[in-house]
Amino acid sequence: MKTANGKHPLEQVRIIIESRTKAPFEIFYLKIREETIESKDLTIDGYETAVTEGMSIRILDQQKMGFSFTTQLDTEGIKKMVQQALESLKVSDADPAYGFLDPSVPNPSLALHDPSLLSLEMDQKKDAVMTIEQSAHAFDPRIKQVRNAQINIQETNVKLFNSLGLDRSYSTTGISANIMLTAEDRNGSEYGWESASSHFLSDITFEEIGERAAKKAVTRLGGKPVPSGQYPVILDQEVVTEIIGLLSTSFTGENVYKGKSALKDKVGDAVFSRHLTLHDGLLFEEGMSAAPFDGEGEPGRKTLLIDQGVVSGFLYDHYYGNKAGQPSTANSVRPGISAPPSCGPTNLYISPGVSSFKDMIAGVSKGFLIQELMGVHTANPITGEFSLGASGQWIEDGELTFPIRGVAISGNLFEMLKHVEEVSREIRWFATIGAPYLLIGALSVAGN
Repeated sequence: MKTANGKHPLEQVRIIIESRTKAPFEIFYLKIREETIESKDLTIDGYETAVTEGMSIRILDQQKMGFSFTTQLDTEGIKKMVQQALESLKVSDADPAYGFLDPSVPNPSLALHDPSLLSLEMDQKKDAVMTIEQSAHAFDPRIKQVRNAQINIQETNVKLFNSLGLDRSYSTTGISANIMLTAEDRNGSEYGWESASSHFLSDITFEEIGERAAKKAVTRLGGKPVPSGQYPVILDQEVVTEIIGLLSTSFTGENVYKGKSALKDKVGDAVFSRHLTLHDGLLFEEGMSAAPFDGEGEPGRKTLLIDQGVVSGFLYDHYYGNKAGQPSTANSVRPGISAPPSCGPTNLYISPGVSSFKDMIAGVSKGFLIQELMGVHTANPITGEFSLGASGQWIEDGELTFPIRGVAISGNLFEMLKHVEEVSREIRWFATIGAPYLLIGALSVAGN
């Protein structure tokens, strides 16, 4: 789009800022086009399209950072945004850690855009979402209700420019698909949920999404508690993503700097199991946060956080990197235009092991396959203490025997991950986390 004077909004912003101040500045532009289709009761139940477009600016003056944003990309809206950023400088605190990226380091090129996603005909999109629902019903007659099946297709365009000469951009596509359903029999009812996401249409198998959700629901029917005790447990891949998501807060430079991480001063220490290796990075192209550069323009990379159990490092944007005397690890994240960039994880990836999931199950004489945790948000990310509701399958003599519900697990996150005995070779990506199955030697289960 162009403003009334015929200039692109990015050029208009630059001209207006330079007419108001000589201070360094940064412009972040974001445009997202998305389309969502839902089905229910084997009928298309909803359709939405949306376009979100806007930009934000940061102005650095006398070690103070001003920030503002707008979705009004005409001359009036841009002038207002610039004025608000200049006004915010007056109430900002000076901090020598603020700064903008020097453009001298080239950024990598990633293939994250799938034209076939954007060229899908409407009938093909409808068929895709209906296929998810139909495959769930076909899996088992006990599937009585599909609450909804959904696909979302998205294209994202990002451009980052600063007055030091940085000028970078990229485009990505993404598709996510999910379903929520209910299974019923004489034992009651249970829900099932499944999702998949990728930058590429070819990675999504719509039939599999419905079948997985249906299998989850029917295998939970008739769940019961088990006697309390210490048991070996296998964490399902989806559960591992929740655990790793919780753990990731301990690796951010912000939390380390503020003393909110139990891993502060632990670099070089064997805090975790030797079977555990963890990376973070924009260059994991399977992850939905993949990008050639981060929210400040820093070229993407892969950062080793845990190396065979040993804490290897932390995640930094430029601000907290400057605070800690460390280089940026390309971990400046932007959830959108309405807030300045912050320090956080991007794509997290646990390196695979050598055991198959089948062999892991076969090696347990009496234990618990945990397929769902309730209340993960209540766990303490600083101390690692947790007590969570859990459900899944009981393992007896190397076989899955009956569903478990009505139990709780408790312990310490760091201690639990210190006792990982096996990591599966199967890895599955859940949006921004690539996870295997994990076998934990023993965990407290509160049941009967």
